[in-house]
Amino acid sequence: MRKRNGQRGQAMLESALTIVLFLTLLIGILDFGQVLYFQQSLVERARAAARYGAIRPTQVSQIQNVAVYNSPAPTGSAQPMVPGLTTAMVNVQAADLTNPAGRVTVTISNYPMNFYTPFLARSFSNARVSVTLPSEAP
Repeated sequence: MRKRNGQRGQAMLESALTIVLFLTLLIGILDFGQVLYFQQSLVERARAAARYGAIRPTQVSQIQNVAVYNSPAPTGSAQPMVPGLTTAMVNVQAADLTNPAGRVTVTISNYPMNFYTPFLARSFSNARVSVTLPSEAP
């Protein structure tokens, strides 16, 4: 079968278009999965800190350490449970012990996200993660 002069690069062009679409889809899936993973990790860190704060609502720095290191008093070589998370990103509103309905709120904000696609990084606003639990302090 003879090829016509106008169809010489047809297969290469179709392959290039298909590969571009496939790679765009693949990188989008990677970015979306990364956002979901870090969102769930931050929610779990905020929940752990709120549970600790429900029992010890006045110890704000220890609650922040539980959110970041999973320990109220981390050792010198402790690594954050979520990469890039620092105690400066964790805001704690301690419960008022005089109020029987006091609540502890742990909020994680300004977490840096790194994307594979640069256009997604410009359009993404990192949502705050906030968990509130009632105080169980005696």
